[in-house]
Amino acid sequence: MERNSILTHMRAIEDRFNAEGLTLYVCTDPEELPALLEDVGKKQVHPMSEVSAEELRSGRALWLFLKRQDRCITCISAKSVDLGGKDFGNYFRGLAASRYSNRDQVVESVSQPLVDELRGRLIYFGGIEVAPDERGGIRRLGDFAQYVKLLAATRWDFDWMYTIIAYKHRRLADDYGFNGKYRNAISWADPVPEGLANDQMILGLNAVHFSHIVSSVEPGNL
Repeated sequence: MERNSILTHMRAIEDRFNAEGLTLYVCTDPEELPALLEDVGKKQVHPMSEVSAEELRSGRALWLFLKRQDRCITCISAKSVDLGGKDFGNYFRGLAASRYSNRDQVVESVSQPLVDELRGRLIYFGGIEVAPDERGGIRRLGDFAQYVKLLAATRWDFDWMYTIIAYKHRRLADDYGFNGKYRNAISWADPVPEGLANDQMILGLNAVHFSHIVSSVEPGNL
């Protein structure tokens, strides 16, 4: 029943995009990816949001694109991570260390509320970008963010979904469909890596809440 609800929500969003002359495209081919990102105008993927060619080929990650005719105008990545028995703090420190291997320490601390709650099977979303001449459509961006969450839920079992946003963009949490907000969740060691900040927020959504929402909200109104 839940999968049927997810697919119904996905179709409602697809119909709304199609009415604007927009289509969705999923990429899991690392050879194809650079040209699609260049199309959007994304010059580089932040180290903390990178997904590897192996993750794409193995089905543990994907990139979703919104297209106008043959041009990609928006993108986001999704990645499945199974923590197993590891806590989120240790996982995140290890991830940061692998991305900035030239530094002795990258993460100063991870907040305890985050460590206590983000456990088990995670889905991380990152790398979101909108082409400069396509910015300003909050409803469209919200639909895109909701769609990638629905898509990820059809591909991977999960306990939590999460993403990281700048504090100044915190009001997008509702548009993106995340109910958990963790402020000052990560403290970075000096110097703070480019593109990151100590006041960034982690947005989270657990599987129980996700299931309730997709099963109780009218299609297209997430």
